[in-house]
Amino acid sequence: MDNNHQNDLWQGGPWEQPAPTFPTPPPVHIPAPSRRPSRPVLQTRRKGKKWPWIVGLVFLVLILCVITIFLDRYVVPSFQFSSTQPYGEERFRTEETQSSTQPPDIPQAETGTGFTLTIHQEHGPALSLSQVHSKAIPSLVSIEAYSDIYFSSGSGVILSQDGYILTNAHVVAGANDVRVQLSDNRIFPASLVGFSAQEDLAVLKIEVDGLPAAEFGDSNALVCGEAVSALGDSLGYRGTFTDGIISALDREMEMDDGSTMVLIQTSAAINFGNSGGPLLNQYGQVVGINTIKIIADDGSAESLGFAIPSARAKYVADHLIAGEEIRNAAFGFTVSIVQLPDGGLELLEVDPASDAYDKGLRAEDIILSANGVDITSTQDLIRLKQSLGPGDVVELTYLRDGSVHTAQVELMDAELFS
Repeated sequence: MDNNHQNDLWQGGPWEQPAPTFPTPPPVHIPAPSRRPSRPVLQTRRKGKKWPWIVGLVFLVLILCVITIFLDRYVVPSFQFSSTQPYGEERFRTEETQSSTQPPDIPQAETGTGFTLTIHQEHGPALSLSQVHSKAIPSLVSIEAYSDIYFSSGSGVILSQDGYILTNAHVVAGANDVRVQLSDNRIFPASLVGFSAQEDLAVLKIEVDGLPAAEFGDSNALVCGEAVSALGDSLGYRGTFTDGIISALDREMEMDDGSTMVLIQTSAAINFGNSGGPLLNQYGQVVGINTIKIIADDGSAESLGFAIPSARAKYVADHLIAGEEIRNAAFGFTVSIVQLPDGGLELLEVDPASDAYDKGLRAEDIILSANGVDITSTQDLIRLKQSLGPGDVVELTYLRDGSVHTAQVELMDAELFS
């Protein structure tokens, strides 16, 4: 992503950072209000005394220009995560918080409990928007994170009846006190189960039973144009509900730290405070975790919101709850981006260090399917990897010299090929 494009994006919620330091502007004399405030009063001056007024005005303009340049170069960020500050300087942050990716300093919850998130397939007739809202709102939580220098606010989703909560990592990063407010207004202190800045996901735990857990759907089943809705604490307004469509799938977004996130793009309005809240399909299922939005300074960008797919959220949440490290997977081969007339993708190169090479795959082989899913584009392979990690096995069906073969290929750690 080029620098010009990044300058059109915001990153880092304003409640999660200190207020910036601005140069002190020069004093400006404001004349006393007239008796008729609905219209300004113009005061005349003698011609011989114009120059002090003109010099002062020029000096003021120069100072304002310096301030504007300072803000544009050093303060206005490139990406904006959707956590919130409803009555502050929403669009400013300091350089210090751009690299704030530390987990919260709060009590550590037990890991390795055996809990895993269940993904449900679509079932029954599609719901109306009001029915989607009614189904999802009980499992939405508000999250407040405090540190010595800033206050952050966002949303979260209840994963289990016994208090597992999923949210964005940037909502709670660096905090030393995190509190979760339920839909019935009860507030509980949170402990940390796991945290991944690179995935922008964190799992919290509150000590309470009988919670209404959200139903998660399959993000891999989404199609462009499908109706979705976003739920969260937009600008501090709790439980704000907006609707839209799936604008695009598998958007690769390069982040400030150089990592790449594969996200769902939606036209549903996502604002400050939506971070960590759910993106819902027509069945009231969580198919994504809202994370960032794009805003251009000139106002030309509209309805550009992004969410972490539920398939990836499940993989990350399950491993964090198990106390395991989050690692990215790689097949160890590269494929052509051009789909062949009869379907499939041609292998351009197979790394000798990969299990795919050990299992006999070579350049010019044609990948037809993976785990029974037809491969028609590189996005199909990317989407498959979102729910898998190093060590997981994928059944690949491929074509060589007119003959169809099958291989059980183990995914590799992506760092081996970086």
